[in-house]
Amino acid sequence: MHPKEKLVLLNLSNNFEEIETIAKKAKISVDTVNWAARLLKKKGFVEIKEEITIHYDLGEEGKRYIVEDFPEVRLVKKIKEKGGRAELSELTLKDDEKKYGIAWALKRSWIKIERLEGKRVFRLTEEGKKVLKSIYKPKQILTKLIERQSLTSEDMEVLQELKRRGNIVKEKYLKKVKIRLTKLGCEAVKLVKPIEEVNELTRELIITGKWKNVYIRPYNIETPAVIPVRGKKHPYREIIDEIREVLIGLGFEEVMSPPIEVNFWNCDALFMPSDHPARGIHDIFYLKGNIEKSEVARNEEWERIKQTHENGWKTGSVGWGHWDPKLALRLILRSQTTAVSVRYLSTLSPRDLPKKIFTIDRNYRPDRIDSTHLPEFNQCEGIVVAKNVNLRHLIGYIKAIAEAFGIKEVKFQPAFFPFTEPSVVGYIKHPKLGWIEALPGGIFRPEVVKPLGLDIPVLAWGLGIDRLAMVVLGIDDIRMLFTHDLEWLRRKPIPSIWRK
Repeated sequence: MHPKEKLVLLNLSNNFEEIETIAKKAKISVDTVNWAARLLKKKGFVEIKEEITIHYDLGEEGKRYIVEDFPEVRLVKKIKEKGGRAELSELTLKDDEKKYGIAWALKRSWIKIERLEGKRVFRLTEEGKKVLKSIYKPKQILTKLIERQSLTSEDMEVLQELKRRGNIVKEKYLKKVKIRLTKLGCEAVKLVKPIEEVNELTRELIITGKWKNVYIRPYNIETPAVIPVRGKKHPYREIIDEIREVLIGLGFEEVMSPPIEVNFWNCDALFMPSDHPARGIHDIFYLKGNIEKSEVARNEEWERIKQTHENGWKTGSVGWGHWDPKLALRLILRSQTTAVSVRYLSTLSPRDLPKKIFTIDRNYRPDRIDSTHLPEFNQCEGIVVAKNVNLRHLIGYIKAIAEAFGIKEVKFQPAFFPFTEPSVVGYIKHPKLGWIEALPGGIFRPEVVKPLGLDIPVLAWGLGIDRLAMVVLGIDDIRMLFTHDLEWLRRKPIPSIWRK
């Protein structure tokens, strides 16, 4: 038995007592008494009785009516001041006197409305004159409520009417809890000794010898302990941070770019034709407004990319035969982090090479939500700008990143992207979903690189790390990566791709 249970038990009797009284006697809080009483009831030592009483307080209108009187009474007073008869226009009435006072005065037959020379006139009746000679019954009820006087059955009828009239009175239900000992509890009290209990054997108790006069409470070391809830990183955030460390360890430099992008860098600089299906409203979120050409790119870059689209320029191709410069100036939500790579390429000169950069950031596409697609998703974008690099190096980098996630089953097949040639796409094996696309990449075409002032191989990839993370976390729905399910987040161990 807990010490608080014993304390409450020693302060009970055969008669019902309110829980507040017991708390004062035991010198503990009401909540502690209530908690201990529930435990004692389960053991059959006490009986608990709950009584519900109704308590009435004045509402905002009731408090005002105590001071100003009820609107119907005020109306009658104003009519009397006018000689017992007055037109509505002659009376300066407050809103509640117009809204409620007239209706209640008519209902109680204190006034009558008459026609006099074609005008509506309020006339005070004999009943109305009488009410001014005594205290209005509803006001008496409000006074009794303030003074906590008992109400008669007649008073209760008036009170029920006041309850229906709005915020005049407020009804509250108060619960009183009373406790008393059962027969078994009376026997238990005889066995409980009023001796001090301690939870810890301290140095002072040992030195002073007080340990002989106290009861040292035993502990059950096999009782399950409550698992502490600690703050921690979101599991997916942990994965992103660790893959960032992997790439930095491989000699990559991280770059960033804003999510609001210009179509020019998201598509046109990547040699995507103006009429490419991926540039429609079903694949890109377009924003209102355009941007000036001078704010987008240097004039020579703009002209080179224009020429490349129209006739291939000096890249060895014939281009697409046309280009829409207005479409290139549209503002969009970035649909691929490759826009970050091509922006960065435009800032490089031959003396900056070789170069390896990456970015991990959010992209936006109007995809239909399912277990592997979201309109917002993360990509791990990377490029390697160096001489003598080829497709084997590209696949090696992609496999190294996948293996860092602990993913061993990877397969590649040829693919097509407007801005890379050759191109590949890698698939990873999910235990439930099977093979899913997650590792696209390729070598930038001359139509992308040469207009930016470079003539050197550029390896590029844009990995779907949301899908890679699904394998690491053992989930089969991509939406779980962004869940607010606290139970799942608390139970999920913090993953570490280093341990894979």
